[in-house]
Amino acid sequence: MTNPDLILRKQLLIEQSRNVSFNLLNLNCWPLWNKVANRILSEQQGELQPEQRFDLHRIMAQQLIEDLWQVSQIKSSKNPSFVELRLTWVGQRINGRTSALAIQRLVIEITVLETENGGIEISAWWEISKLGRLLRFGRRLARAIVSQIFDDLVNHGTIEYQQVSENA
Repeated sequence: MTNPDLILRKQLLIEQSRNVSFNLLNLNCWPLWNKVANRILSEQQGELQPEQRFDLHRIMAQQLIEDLWQVSQIKSSKNPSFVELRLTWVGQRINGRTSALAIQRLVIEITVLETENGGIEISAWWEISKLGRLLRFGRRLARAIVSQIFDDLVNHGTIEYQQVSENA
């Protein structure tokens, strides 16, 4: 890929990084750390799998907003201990209608390094439609989506949540 359009980094303690890795890869934990998504829908629960699709649902101004994502790639290693998750944004729907046409493509790569002086890094690549460039909101929208995920992971994803039951 080319140079990212946005890179966000935060140094974390090793235990915080481990919590972020676990919470990020376990779809059942997403509603606990992702403060924007009221509900998460996917055909599979638990640990994320490559090619898995999931939808983040939230209510804003009495409208259902669905952000649609697909897991493009998952990498991990024990030495050095890290997790890398690549997500591709499939689109957005508001009340069941396709929206956010300003973004043609958005890819987010989240890397969590679970070592001393490690932490989290999110890199994002996007392509904005002509309409999004003309009205000057496509880049802002892409940046806001990525920043929200980063902020929620840094502020809430570092917490060790009790194992979420799949039957709950």
